[in-house]
Amino acid sequence: MRIGIDARFLTHPQPGGFKTYTEQLIRALLEVDPDNEYILYVDRPPIAEMITPLAPNATVRVVPGTAPFIGMPWREQIGLAMQARRDRIDVLHALCLTAPVNAPCPLVVTIHDTIWMFPHRFTRQQQRVRRSLMDLYYRYVPKMAARRARAVITVSCDARAAIVQHLGIPAHRVFVTYEAAAPGYRFIDRSVAIDAVRQRFGLSEGFILALGSADPRKNISTLLHAYALLPERLRTKHDLVIVWTHSLLAGSILEEARVHAIEERLRFLQHVSNEDLVNLYNAAGLFVFPSRYEGFGLPILEAMACGVPVVAANNSSIPEVAGDAALLIDAESPSSIAQAMERVLNDAALRDALMARGLQRAASFSWQRCARETVAVYQQCSAGRKRVSAFHVA
Repeated sequence: MRIGIDARFLTHPQPGGFKTYTEQLIRALLEVDPDNEYILYVDRPPIAEMITPLAPNATVRVVPGTAPFIGMPWREQIGLAMQARRDRIDVLHALCLTAPVNAPCPLVVTIHDTIWMFPHRFTRQQQRVRRSLMDLYYRYVPKMAARRARAVITVSCDARAAIVQHLGIPAHRVFVTYEAAAPGYRFIDRSVAIDAVRQRFGLSEGFILALGSADPRKNISTLLHAYALLPERLRTKHDLVIVWTHSLLAGSILEEARVHAIEERLRFLQHVSNEDLVNLYNAAGLFVFPSRYEGFGLPILEAMACGVPVVAANNSSIPEVAGDAALLIDAESPSSIAQAMERVLNDAALRDALMARGLQRAASFSWQRCARETVAVYQQCSAGRKRVSAFHVA
């Protein structure tokens, strides 16, 4: 087969999310599948480090389209479809929600979640930022693409159920292929990690780690309230460190920290590299993930792979990913979060148990398995089979 992949996020600067999925899936596909030919469509000239080395059965092709508003839609709906036709692609895989709705071959679309269908989950400020032509594009094109696609891939059984319910896609056309922590996320000597974060960020050991972004569903505001409920002796020993992938909400969170009188125990980190994040996970005393909704929740596995105990929300796909390796909490309850953090910080036996179970849990997921299951989807789509079964981790 000649497989085309819309790999535009390979060359995008924003870390996490779509970029992580694109990088890891393509690397794994080229590792496990030497037989099929892959054409990777990017939207700007690739950097040398994008995929090193590039497999002999892979070609990178630039289909430009980076102008504001019209650039990406034109590239996807016109340029990408035309190039796929010229390249005689057998299966075209759009990795990140949208896709050319008139693709010239069987289409596979990855839909990571259904968050985009519910704009009321965004704050008023974000609604103003997002109210644009691109907002309309992302609201309607995914529905059209999913309904035209031969198959939809998603990343959890919870997300699969939501896609079937809200998009009306027949269940037999929706596949689950779990993500995994990238190989770089691993358990290392804790003293080395502590020294690294002390020198790089001036942090002391035992801090509580969390991730923030421009999306309010990451629920950092509730985490701040929960942290303020901890006994003062614990706050004195365990600073709250928040790594921001986007600083849009950082200012308002800092204001809330002042209201709770905890700003002196709060640290914000930006422009954190993957290497820095590995050290932060390994040096942390606890990782807290109080998200209100996740299609998968990859940071949970990243943290577990680094051997840090995890407290995570009990909603959406998170219990499915975490299994019994995390302490689950009600993300809307500051007291629930605070009680779980206090339990872990006070109980060495519980910490050790969560660390051991987390390492085992993270190891049960792999990008190679995700890639093999993705290739199976390509094969069934190319063969024109109508009914397929969802894949999932046993």
